[in-house]
Amino acid sequence: MVNLVYQRRKKTQIYLVALLLLVCCCVLVACNSDNSYSVSGDTVAEPTHFMAKLMLALQNSMGEDVSFGWIVVVFTVILRLILSPLDVWQKLITRKNNKAMQRMKPQLEALQDKFGDDKQRLQQEQMALYKKEKYSTLGMCLPTIITFVVFFVVFAGFRQMVGYQFAQDYKNSYVAYNTSISEQINEKYGDANSDGVIDINDVTKDEEGARFFGEAKKNAQEAVRVAYYDESQTKVRGFLWIKNIFVADNWETEVPNFETVTGQSGFATSRLTGITIDEYNDVMGAVIGTGGYGKNGKWNGLLILPVLSILLSFLSTKLLSGANQTPQNPLMGKSEDKDKKGEKDKVKDQQQQSMKMMQYMMPLMMGVFALLYSGAFALYMFTSSFVAILFQLSFNLIAKLVDKSREKKGIVPAAKR
Repeated sequence: MVNLVYQRRKKTQIYLVALLLLVCCCVLVACNSDNSYSVSGDTVAEPTHFMAKLMLALQNSMGEDVSFGWIVVVFTVILRLILSPLDVWQKLITRKNNKAMQRMKPQLEALQDKFGDDKQRLQQEQMALYKKEKYSTLGMCLPTIITFVVFFVVFAGFRQMVGYQFAQDYKNSYVAYNTSISEQINEKYGDANSDGVIDINDVTKDEEGARFFGEAKKNAQEAVRVAYYDESQTKVRGFLWIKNIFVADNWETEVPNFETVTGQSGFATSRLTGITIDEYNDVMGAVIGTGGYGKNGKWNGLLILPVLSILLSFLSTKLLSGANQTPQNPLMGKSEDKDKKGEKDKVKDQQQQSMKMMQYMMPLMMGVFALLYSGAFALYMFTSSFVAILFQLSFNLIAKLVDKSREKKGIVPAAKR
C-alpha cells in the first residue's frame, strides 16, 4: 500500500471505512432481525432491537399515557445530541478544507501552468499539495457515511416499535372481545361445566344458540371499540392531526387490516404471528376503517408530515450545500487551448447537474419515506432535519463571530505561493 500514490491511498481508505461501517450496519440490523410478534400467548414479547428498547424505556419514564409522537421528538433530540460531535467534526473539517483551498488556489494555478501537459505529474503534485495543506477527503466523508448507517439502524428500531404497538393493540382488543363473549355466555347459560367454561360449540349447536352467538359477537365487537378508543389509548396513538402515529400520515386507515399487521402489504411493519384472518376480522371488525378523515373517515392523516419533510429537507440541503461549498479548484490554466477549455466546461456542467440532481433526490427520498412508512418514523426524520438546520445556523453564526474576532486581532491566514 505504501507504493500507492496519495490519491489512490486516500480512496482506498474511504472505501475500506465505508465497507467497515456497512458491515457494522448489517450486523446491528441482523442481530435484531426478528421482526415478528406472536399474539397467541398471554403476553406480547418486548422489542429486541436496542433502538426500540431505548424508545420503550423512554416511553415508560415519560408515562404510558403520553403520545408516542412526543416520545419520538425527545428520542430524536437525544440522538442528535449524542451524534453532535460527529456534526461538529464534519463542519470543522469542511471549514478547514475551505480555508485550505483558498490558500492553495495560487499554488494550484502555478502547478497547472507548470505541468499542464503532464496529467500524471500534475495529479501527483496536486495530491502532494493536498497532503501538505492537510486537505482531508476522508474526514468529510466519514461522518456522512456514519449518518447513513445510523439512519438505517434507527429505521429498524422504528419498524419493531410499530409491530410491537400493533401486537399490543390487537392483544388488548382480543382480551376485551373474549371477556365480553364469556360474560354474555355465562349470563345466559350459567356455568354449565364443572370448570366454569362453556364451549362455543355447545352454544351454537342449535339455531337459537347461533342467533345468540351472533348478537354476542356484535356486543363483543362494540366492547372492543370502546376499549380501542379509550382515552388513554388514543393519547398514546394520536399526535396532533395524526390519528395513529404508528400508521403513515396518508390515506391509510387508522386501524390496520390483517394484510398490514401480518406483513403481507405495506412498509416498515413487523409482522404478527399466531393469528388468522377470520380471528382478526372478528375481533377488530368494529374499528377497522373508523375514526379518520376523508370519505367514511378512513384517512389516518392529512399528508402534512410528508410535505413538511420534503420542504425541510430542501432547506437543509440548501444550507448544507452552501456551508460545504468549496471554492472551485482552478485547474483551467491560461495556456489551455479552446478545445481543452470546452471539454472542461462540459465536465463542469455535468458536475453541476449531478449536484442539482442530488439536491433534488435527497428531499424526494425523504418524502417517499415519510409518505409510505409510519408517521412515527416520518416525525423522526422531520425532527432530525429541523434540529440539524438549527445546529447549522448556530454553527454558521459562531463561525462568523470567530472570523470577525480573528480579523480584528489581525489573525488572517496568508495565501502561500
